[in-house]
Amino acid sequence: MALIKFTKLNGGLIRNLPPELRNELIVFEDVISDGIMASLCVNDPFYDKERMDFLNHRDDVREKMYLVRCRREELVEKQDMTNIKTDEKIEFIKKYPQFKQLIESIIYRDENLNPVKVVPIDQYLAEN
Repeated sequence: MALIKFTKLNGGLIRNLPPELRNELIVFEDVISDGIMASLCVNDPFYDKERMDFLNHRDDVREKMYLVRCRREELVEKQDMTNIKTDEKIEFIKKYPQFKQLIESIIYRDENLNPVKVVPIDQYLAEN
């Protein structure tokens, strides 16, 4: 049975982002995982506007975003899109551990999307 990995984001933190963390994410000079960024934008219109204003002046970051999305499109032929997006979030927090708090856990689901196993993010990172 092939399991699908889902990321459970820390909704409480994302809805009530501390100003220091919000500011760091607004001017972050690398690609933020689309799933994390989408959740931030939906829950914080100020973040959405300010991040987009920042990106409008950063062609280098936008180019990196484009390349990540192109890579994802190539991978989707071989893997489930949900697993790809989950892997992107995990790689993001591995590369930038200061943002690990944005993710609570990894949820493994079966083909019917029933939860099979929930692994806290610290445990997941320690094992992988």
